[in-house]
Amino acid sequence: MAKSKKSKVAATAVAGFMVFIMIVSALASIYWGGNNNDDATAAQPTATPDTRIPLSSIGKLIDHQFDSITDGLEMSPPGAIAVRYIDAEDLDGTPLEPLKYQYLQPYETYGTNIVRSYHAEFWDGTWIELHELYPRKFNPGVFITQSPTQYNNRIVLIRNKDIVNIMGDPCIMGPRNKVEATVDVIEDKNASNSYPYFSELLLQVDHDAPYQMMAMNSPIASQYHDAMRAVNGSCERTITLIGATENTTTILNELAANTTDEIECNVTFGEGDLNLTIARITGDYDAAMGARIYEP
Repeated sequence: MAKSKKSKVAATAVAGFMVFIMIVSALASIYWGGNNNDDATAAQPTATPDTRIPLSSIGKLIDHQFDSITDGLEMSPPGAIAVRYIDAEDLDGTPLEPLKYQYLQPYETYGTNIVRSYHAEFWDGTWIELHELYPRKFNPGVFITQSPTQYNNRIVLIRNKDIVNIMGDPCIMGPRNKVEATVDVIEDKNASNSYPYFSELLLQVDHDAPYQMMAMNSPIASQYHDAMRAVNGSCERTITLIGATENTTTILNELAANTTDEIECNVTFGEGDLNLTIARITGDYDAAMGARIYEP
């Protein structure tokens, strides 16, 4: 009987949230709608209504530190094989700013800015993304409003039949089963996550770069970390590899031997106990990003 009451309360909360969204939309339409007094309004600029709602209005939120690729891995269920982290605020006004437009979800995804983003691909072909929003508001119109549900007392917002969101700091987006698995990892500090897969390499690299990606069991290396930062108006790209393949080693040697005015590459081999290969590539954005370390 207690369980039945709890279910009714949850259903009432979800229904209340959907009513809130409809009221906000309706009031915005009434308040900002047309005015029959054409002469009085013709010369007045029309303010654009802000119909976004604060994250705090939808109940229980995700709450986890999100400042690095390590934080993303600690929130990810086991099985991540490739991950990417971007701090968009640190890219603004630097030669690396184009990375925002290449890799971040657009403004329209939430109707607000994504200032930090993390993307993880898993061995089973699934994925998740984590997003920090600023301002902490979103446009409810980007979600389907019919029949929302809950998971662990959090509202699940539906984008389409394949993709959902659970909101918070950060917001989680992806297939429902993977989003729910991510919530489970965040809520249980003893739960397994994807950090241990990359922990050895993470201890050897810079966690502060605004763009970072990692992958394992790829044609490039057993594992590698690729980081970019802006230095004195140029782009500095550092690639740290465990078990670099013969193909990758050949390409890195060719890059180092063909330094030009546009790009410089220095490579060291056999670094530390992990026998790391480390390539440091410096140049303008196009040259640094265009430096391929794998040729199929």
